[in-house]
Parts: sequence; structure tokens; C-alpha cells
Amino acid sequence: MSISLKTHKMLWGRGANRCAFPDCRLELVMDASETDDEALVGEECHIIAREPEGPRGDHSLPIGSRDKYSNLILLCSTHHTLVDKQPHKYTVQCLQEIKATHEKWVRESLTGFDPVKQRDEERYADYIEKWVKLVYLDTWRYWLDWLFYGDQPQITKEHYDSLVQLCFWLASRIWPKRYPELEAAFENFRRVLIDLLRVFNAHAFRRDVPVSEERKVEDISYMTNKFYKRHEGDEYDVWLENYLFYLDFMLDLGLELTRAANYICDRVRQSIDPTFRLREGVALIGSRSEPIRTEYQIDERTLYPYPGLKPFKEDRKLRDKKYFKAGMKEYYQFLEVI
Repeated sequence: MSISLKTHKMLWGRGANRCAFPDCRLELVMDASETDDEALVGEECHIIAREPEGPRGDHSLPIGSRDKYSNLILLCSTHHTLVDKQPHKYTVQCLQEIKATHEKWVRESLTGFDPVKQRDEERYADYIEKWVKLVYLDTWRYWLDWLFYGDQPQITKEHYDSLVQLCFWLASRIWPKRYPELEAAFENFRRVLIDLLRVFNAHAFRRDVPVSEERKVEDISYMTNKFYKRHEGDEYDVWLENYLFYLDFMLDLGLELTRAANYICDRVRQSIDPTFRLREGVALIGSRSEPIRTEYQIDERTLYPYPGLKPFKEDRKLRDKKYFKAGMKEYYQFLEVI
């Protein structure tokens, strides 16, 4: 496990970015200089160590609960070292009292602490974490390989259902309206996702692999129907060209969804947490041997960079990465289907 974004926001925000020791209260964020970004000098410390062998680790608190807010305290490096080297003096109860006293001092005495802003940012963090989970952001390049599955895109039922759920979930959020650019980035992502699913659904069928002795669970996925095979003679070539247009359009929508995901991450770093996913890096797309990095360029970074399905048919050829092929005839039936 790791410390979640919401927990991170709660710990730093409710503690006002200061060491919780009453005789210290050192500000733990250093201001940016002309040559360097701001730096975090504080430490998110476990009251009960994550591992049983660590300071105060021999405790009944389940391992899975040790990265939660209630078991963390914000300290400077000096006091973190102190409490971990003297666990008998700084017991679990002692550290919990230090934390509670410090946060009470922040709420009641510290000028500039805004409890409404803190509440809003915790809600944003909660939404961001839910989005990361539903969209499988941690395995983005691997699950999105379904778009690149030969000449017949397919997706597992698990991923498909999660994406459908995400569309409805994003549409129903009650946003704090504190960071409109972040909220717009989520809406931009939702619009791309809806259109990608609509395009896929236009020619998808359900594929079931029955349960067998080797496979204990039924394998269900949705696969693109090779609709050009239903035609013969001169029509076959026309529909084959339509199918190839469809495949390229799906790939370009996959690229656009990746840009939209990276755009959300940029907005999160801008408004909520400057360290968000710095370790993981940007979302990539493409085959496993040739990953593609794609992002909105400077002139595209408007509130809603995605223009909608029909305009995107042309706009995609102006993006940084594309599968658009100049000279290919327009796939006309697709626009009629949806």
C-alpha cells in the first residue's frame, strides 16, 4: 500500500504544512527560487510503523490500515528521527496527542488556515483517486492495448463496465467549483471517453469463452465486428476501406483519451498536488514495444481541447500524434450509425 492523495492532502492541509511538535512547528515547504521549484522538507511519519519490526510496529492495528490518515503525523526530519529512536518515550498515545493538539492549534490560532478550502481540496482528492481507479491509470498502456489488438479492437468486460461506470460517475459529481480548470479537464476527458465508447459500440459484439476445467471463470469481452466481410464484389473494397478508416479513427480517439488523461494530471499538479504522479510519469499508449507519448500542445490547452466527434474527424490530423491517413475516403456510415 501507499499513502493516498486524499490522505496526503488531509495530513499536510490540516497540519498547515508544519511539524506537529509544539516547540518546533517548522514550515515544511520551502519557497521556490529563481532556479528551483519549491521543495518539501517535511516527512509523512507513521505513528505505528508500517512493518511490525519498526518503531511501535508491534501493535494490533492491521497492516492494511497503517497508511491511513489516523496513523500518520507530519514532522520535520529532526523530530521524525527523534520519535523513531525513542519509541518508548514517544508512544502511540503520545504521538496521537501531539498530532491532535497541533491540528487544534492550526484550526483555532493559525492565521490564514481556510477550513472551507481544505474541505474542497479533500473532496477533489477523493474524486481524483476514484478516477485513477476506474480508468486503470496505473496500467494505462497495458489495458488500452485493446485498441491495438491486430485489426480487431477488443476490450474485456471488466474494463468496459468500469469505463461505462466512469462516464456516469463523472457526470454526476458535485464539484466544489474552486478550480474550474481542473473540473473542465475532467469534463473534457468524459466527452472523449463517451465518444470512444460510442464509436466502439457501433460495431462491437459480445464474445464469450465458456467455462472449462482449465478456465474456472467465464471469459467475456467485446470485440469489433469485421463488418466489411458481409459484402461482396465491388462493395467489398469500399467497405474494407471504411473498416480501415474506422480502425484509424478508433486509434486516434485512443490517443485523444490519453491526452485528456494527461491533461487531468497536469491540472491536478497545478491546483492540488505538485508531486502528483511524478514518479509514474505521463500515461503512454501504443504497443508494448513502441509506446507513444502524446499530450495537448500549448495552443490546445483550452478549457475543452476536445472539440466533439465530428470536428475531431478533421482536428485529429493537427495533433502531435495521429493515425489519420491523408487521402483516405471518409467512412460515412459510422456518422449515420451514431
